[in-house]
Amino acid sequence: MRRLRSYYFSFIRSAVAVSIVILASPHACAQMSPGPLSRSHERLDSPLQCGACHSLGKGRAQLKCLDCHQEIRRRLDERKGYHARIVKGRGADASTDCARCHAEHNGRQHQLVRWRTPANQFDHRQAGWPLEGKHVSLACEKCHNPAKVTDEYKESLKFPGPGKNYLSSGKSYLGLSPLCGRCHTDAHHGDLGNDCTRCHNQVSWKDLHAFSHDRSAFPLTGLHQKVPCAQCHKRFPPATGRVQFRNFVIFESCKGCHKDVHGGSFSSDCQKCHSTAGWKPARAAAVAFDHSRTKFPLQGKHRFLDCRKCHTTANFSAPIKHARCLDCHKDSHRGQFAARQGGECSVCHGEAGWKPARFTVRDHESTQYPLLGLHAKVACGRCHAGMGAMADYHPAFNSCKNCHGESHGGQFAARPHENLCEHCHAVAGWRPARYGPKEHANARMPLAGAHAAVRCADCHRPAARPAETRFKFVSLRCQECHADPHGMPGALKNECESCHTTRTWKETGPFDHNATGYPLTGKHRSAACTGCHKPDVLGGKLRVTFGGTTRVCGSCHADIHDGQFKTASENNPDCGRCHTVSNWQPTSFDHQRHSTFSLRGAHERVPCRLCHEAHREAGSRRVVIYRGTPRECEECHR
Repeated sequence: MRRLRSYYFSFIRSAVAVSIVILASPHACAQMSPGPLSRSHERLDSPLQCGACHSLGKGRAQLKCLDCHQEIRRRLDERKGYHARIVKGRGADASTDCARCHAEHNGRQHQLVRWRTPANQFDHRQAGWPLEGKHVSLACEKCHNPAKVTDEYKESLKFPGPGKNYLSSGKSYLGLSPLCGRCHTDAHHGDLGNDCTRCHNQVSWKDLHAFSHDRSAFPLTGLHQKVPCAQCHKRFPPATGRVQFRNFVIFESCKGCHKDVHGGSFSSDCQKCHSTAGWKPARAAAVAFDHSRTKFPLQGKHRFLDCRKCHTTANFSAPIKHARCLDCHKDSHRGQFAARQGGECSVCHGEAGWKPARFTVRDHESTQYPLLGLHAKVACGRCHAGMGAMADYHPAFNSCKNCHGESHGGQFAARPHENLCEHCHAVAGWRPARYGPKEHANARMPLAGAHAAVRCADCHRPAARPAETRFKFVSLRCQECHADPHGMPGALKNECESCHTTRTWKETGPFDHNATGYPLTGKHRSAACTGCHKPDVLGGKLRVTFGGTTRVCGSCHADIHDGQFKTASENNPDCGRCHTVSNWQPTSFDHQRHSTFSLRGAHERVPCRLCHEAHREAGSRRVVIYRGTPRECEECHR
């Protein structure tokens, strides 16, 4: 009812605003909507309903998406789910941000949800619940369907309109519970609670490695650890009943599972003679004896020893040395730990088992070589070579080379490095190296310009031996890394610096063209290099050739005279006889030297065009005819 009342007042405000606009301008109605609404919002497709979605009269129109979509507002307020991670701002700002993914006014068939990636590639971690194991391969609708929506969300997802709602259309991704029981049938009928992950994982339902019987009232020890679960936890009644896991009473006595093979001759407490390590051999001396009342209670592995392993005579009252482990156990480390509490075993080992040792990374800090960085993850045997009694627990550690091979082929044997790995590497990781541009500044080739952004591996590539990367260079010329794309001849072949800079390859330096024997003067000085040195494709690559470039004008300039000045010996005419490099016009043609018609007297002041007035068409160009111009006076003077 509150929502309908809000719609009513929004409708009244919108109707008043629209009426004013329509009265003010006859064209306003056509400008009210940029296009029809989608099918989901078609009930609002009216000039009188604009105010239901837009805040009018406040400058730039603001959206009010969250006024209707309370289910999304709730998730934003709770800072939960996908929208809380991608929506920018809160309140009115959050509504305006909706348009980044949901666009309107595109017609009835337009889909309001514009996925940035296909739905089947959606990163489910953004929703706050990452998909793992078997959940990864499930189709979206397998979980996202109305039947699995929680009751607290059902009311908020019934909004879209009369006869329709998000639940019935199956278009909402909200309202799911992360509890396993919302999707999976509880085979235990509530006996074990709602947290299935205490025993099961998402890869295999039957894999129960997550469950530890040590947390139960009956920890499994000895051979009990190998017994299948169903052998003790059976169905009751056998055919249709459920498996019983709680309120299990048969473990209160061994007879709950084991038959009394002694016919009642002894007490029901089998543990006085037997243990879970094996029915045989029996602990005969333990029938009426509690070892915990002695000075040496049996714990860990000691509990499963045969009595005669320690009591070597029939006199069990005879004292046995037991103050130190070495009273019974042999020192398998050949005295390497004699300085550590006299080589007492209990410093590193416990009664629960000889392996693994209790000497950890933290204990290693008390030695002369604390384990830092990746060293903390290295298996003990990688440094302490040998097996069993032959293991070496005092290896050399004064140099990295004691454990690590020299992988650079002796390139750093000289000063200042002297093959000291720590100059460039750290225990946090072999890569990346700590040698950067700052250290490179002290090398033979400081990194300047674009070289500072080049990856190390682009210059320091593997040499002849793949395991060795080249760090030392005989030559630091550009050709060591860069190919010659120009085919430059002679001395210029290896002089990239004469044209290029280290800042960028395309930025050329002040190249001295006089060194080529063809000085650039006049208009040639402002010409682009590629205007004369034409790019060409050679071997599938674009290449600019500089060597051997012709110096004849016609190789760069079109013959605008249509071949009038070609000779039998000159296919490309010498434009320099008439033109200069300073300007194409006016010409500097010397009529005395290059023509048999002398311009002396008044002819010297006559413009060329008054005598050479004939033209002909050459393609799309109109060409002035110079050769064959009449020389008789009457041809020009009427």
